[in-house]
Amino acid sequence: MDDQKATLFDDNVEPDNPGLLLVPLCSLFLLVAFLGLFHQTAWRMVETWIRSETYAHGMVIVPMVAWLIWRRRSFWMHFCPETFYPALFPLTIAGFVWLLGNLVDVLVVQQLALVAMIVSAFVLVMGATISRTLMFPLSFLFLAVPMGEELVPSLMEYTASVTTLLVKLTGIPVYRDGMFISLPSGNWSVVEACSGIRYLIASLTLGCLFAYINYTNNWKRLAFILVSAIVPIIANGLRAYMIVMIGHFSDMKLAVGVDHLIYGWVFFGLIMFLLFLIGSRWRDPDEVPDEHIVVAQSPAGRVNRNAAKLISSLILALVVGVLWPAWGYGINHAYQAGSFGELASPDSLEHWQLTGNRGWDWYPSSHGADGHINQFYTYEDDGKRKPQVSLSVAHYHEQKQGAEVVNARNRLFNSDVRYWRVASKEQATGLQDNALPTDVTQAVLKGPGQALLVWQWYRVGSYYTDNKYMAKIWEVMSLLLDGRRDAAIITVSAPIPSGDAQLGKHAAALVLDDFVTNMLPQLESLLDEGLVEARSR
Repeated sequence: MDDQKATLFDDNVEPDNPGLLLVPLCSLFLLVAFLGLFHQTAWRMVETWIRSETYAHGMVIVPMVAWLIWRRRSFWMHFCPETFYPALFPLTIAGFVWLLGNLVDVLVVQQLALVAMIVSAFVLVMGATISRTLMFPLSFLFLAVPMGEELVPSLMEYTASVTTLLVKLTGIPVYRDGMFISLPSGNWSVVEACSGIRYLIASLTLGCLFAYINYTNNWKRLAFILVSAIVPIIANGLRAYMIVMIGHFSDMKLAVGVDHLIYGWVFFGLIMFLLFLIGSRWRDPDEVPDEHIVVAQSPAGRVNRNAAKLISSLILALVVGVLWPAWGYGINHAYQAGSFGELASPDSLEHWQLTGNRGWDWYPSSHGADGHINQFYTYEDDGKRKPQVSLSVAHYHEQKQGAEVVNARNRLFNSDVRYWRVASKEQATGLQDNALPTDVTQAVLKGPGQALLVWQWYRVGSYYTDNKYMAKIWEVMSLLLDGRRDAAIITVSAPIPSGDAQLGKHAAALVLDDFVTNMLPQLESLLDEGLVEARSR
């Protein structure tokens, strides 16, 4: 009977494979516990996997990580978990980063921080020896986070440039205007689906898995992962060129419908097959654990430890984990937004007057805003006239998920007026009086018989920026220092005179600069007055 009472936690008992039971059970407990504590963040990740084909691979990452951990059982099953207290530092940092991401509703930051907390908690509970053996499977978890959207504009630019260059080298006349490519046979446009982000993410995920399974040398692994990131980018340019050529030589009968996607995935599959075929030539033999090292690292008295130490390390990980959602809940509910009145348009501007005549039907796309301004202004001073200017403001009383200035649905391209397109986009500063409080996103939009110069920037609390990352940083600063959660997207536009493109842009910029000089002080007062009125109620 006494023998039956002996357990893995008895100091005098040394089982052959103590970790075979403890490691999987503790890992499962930590995973379930942290996913439960941060269930909203985890669920948003799952929703993205289900909704987006680009990130559908995330649904198999966790099962793959479980298989990779089990595959290494001959290395870790001889060890018992041992608390590694230095892991508290990355666990705390990851929790604080999650808190910041939660305050400003940046999902990718929250999700990366959640995975980092799970990995750090694993290291804290399991100890350095087990964690070192399983570091790659643990790192593989980060690939479950839906990220990479920031690369889409650059990848689109690359795809358009490569396609245009290759078409020219083929000897076919081609004209490019932004993301639009014109051939004698027809017109093409490089959209987000053409960026190759799906191929890049799929290739990188498969490349990491292939490198880990087939190589034991870390330099080989790193080299193959790097190649698996470069190859799909190059291949996507060739894929786009191939699609254009198929369409051109078939008089736009092929590669212009669903077969467009089929050809692309077939080409990508062939590229990945060749990549893995070549990579397998340098495959390393499987690692075999050194039994002498295992025995040396697992002397009697260290293989087993009592249940109290294990349970205390699990509780410690959970206490550190629960601190951040509790803190975030307190901060979010400490701010109570009042009821705002309707946002008024600036109307008493020097020389600039409101007009009911609309010079064009374009306006920027915004989502979830609490108040809007879409007005046109004309300039009259002693008989002098200037072109019309439009002012668009999307005002958010209290930023929250889905209703925030930095949102993928807030952009210059508006699907309601599809015949307007963004021809170019860059960063610019104010002219003449330097009226702008910050750099702005400057874009040239082209529509039916017109071209517009557009300036757009963010106002977060009382701070200005044109950078979406800085907008999130200012959101945190504004909330913590000023107690403000309001923000606005400000957009002004003016027509570009026909003729020389550069001179036309400069002339339009002078008009916008003069308008902003007169308009911005009153707009600031209107936005701030609304905030004061709401707080006084």
